[in-house]
Amino acid sequence: MTKGTALASDLAAPRTNVPALAELVHGYEFSRDVVMLNNDRPDFAEAIRAMRTNIVARHLGDGRRGLAITAPDPDAMCTFTSVNLAVALAQIGVSTLLVDANMRTPGVDSFIRPTTPTVGLAQCLAMQCSAHEALHPNIVPNLSIVYAGGEAPNAHELLGGEQFNKLVQTYLRDFDLTIVDTPPAKQFADARRIAGVVGYATIIARRDTSLMSEIVGFAESLLEDGTQIIGTVLCEV
Repeated sequence: MTKGTALASDLAAPRTNVPALAELVHGYEFSRDVVMLNNDRPDFAEAIRAMRTNIVARHLGDGRRGLAITAPDPDAMCTFTSVNLAVALAQIGVSTLLVDANMRTPGVDSFIRPTTPTVGLAQCLAMQCSAHEALHPNIVPNLSIVYAGGEAPNAHELLGGEQFNKLVQTYLRDFDLTIVDTPPAKQFADARRIAGVVGYATIIARRDTSLMSEIVGFAESLLEDGTQIIGTVLCEV
């Protein structure tokens, strides 16, 4: 892990005693766990802002346009971090795209949910819709989202095709930063594939849940693939 730079640490877990979806804005339902849009968790919001500062200075500042948010464990708050980081970047004027590439157990729509059915990444990769048709632009100013499009039993095959490479390159060209949420690496090989295409990854770990040996092993596999690890985040239970 010596090649990773710590972006933030000791992030508190989201509250579980709030409604899953609490606010309706412009055709989207927003969970209270989108903490960058409310005052529920100022401690977490401040940690996300610190993470944002490092990414702007050390990642965007070097001309990099993609970042995969990855974690070995399913309970490491990977999607929670992806959503709030994307919102935080949009709030300072960074044209940001959030892609839910977890077609195993999609989670972005539990934070920001469209009120009507939508196509997403799975349909794009199956050539059933275009990159433009899957895009939900400016959900909040400067933030667009591509949802997973539901669970896909052939997710690894879809991600392994050339269409995924082309799609990522399109989005990297069109946005200042594309953040890609990934499934847990301990359960699926998808995260490794996604990070390899995006080129850069941040690893999320959770105190008293994530094993150091698994974090190190996952980091080494990413480095073997040529993925650059730009940071690590430790989330506190």
